[in-house]
Amino acid sequence: MRNLISILVATIVMVAVVGCCACRKGKNNKPLVGTEWHLVRLMGSEVDVDADQFVFQFSAEGSFSGVGACNRMMGDYSVTPSRAITFGALAGTRMMCPKVDLETQLTKVISQTTHYEIDGDMLLLLSNGELQAIFKAK
Repeated sequence: MRNLISILVATIVMVAVVGCCACRKGKNNKPLVGTEWHLVRLMGSEVDVDADQFVFQFSAEGSFSGVGACNRMMGDYSVTPSRAITFGALAGTRMMCPKVDLETQLTKVISQTTHYEIDGDMLLLLSNGELQAIFKAK
């Protein structure tokens, strides 16, 4: 019963944070383009990665690139003024390394992302309203 209550409280807090449109309109938001974004949470769990792992950047020309656990990752993206985001096919190197399973999970999340939010120095990737990943500006 205690676990159920904890999960319920965590869900309510997450919905309040993600759903609060007024708090997303702050003037201190980092820009999507030109900021280095470092993965800190994936599918509800904190990730424990080195500072040079899982770092991504978006270009004004509609491409993104970065590094996962050990592999380079890149692709195209497009956004709308309402913060809908669509990612094209991902490309990258295919080396085996520790935490390659985290890269696989991130690839799946990116391909299913429907929109994003920026709250200060945090980039939130969402899929149909559900928070999937959080990146922090470096």
